[in-house]
Amino acid sequence: MKPVSIGRFELWFLLSVVLSLLSTGLGWANLAEQADAAVLTQTGANTRGMGFVLLLSSVAMFCVLALVFWAAIVLSRLGAARYVLALLVAYAGYSAITALLAAKPNGAMIADLASVVAAVVALAYLFRADARAWFAGDNNTPVDPL
Repeated sequence: MKPVSIGRFELWFLLSVVLSLLSTGLGWANLAEQADAAVLTQTGANTRGMGFVLLLSSVAMFCVLALVFWAAIVLSRLGAARYVLALLVAYAGYSAITALLAAKPNGAMIADLASVVAAVVALAYLFRADARAWFAGDNNTPVDPL
């Protein structure tokens, strides 16, 4: 059975993923425009619509990576994954704060910042004593009743 901290990590991590997807949804039009401009600049041809494909594949890749991290941490008990996730969350936090300081705040930026906060809370649960013991293979930790 999973310890309490791992159960709480799952809830906060899921909230973080949902908030990230909400941020993407709120900023979709702007992101699609930027992606179209990037594709047009790189190819030099009229490739309108390829930005949409690029953006959609980026969202799919994010979902796959979130699932991989969840599985590595919760199912495989791979303790090293929490450190890699911590680095990614630190970078996401830096990016969110930089974006917030560079432009006028909007709903997408606020959702992005909230996602980072939820991810930081989720990570904090991974470094509690019961989670550390669980990663070490100790099965005598208190378990989540849910």
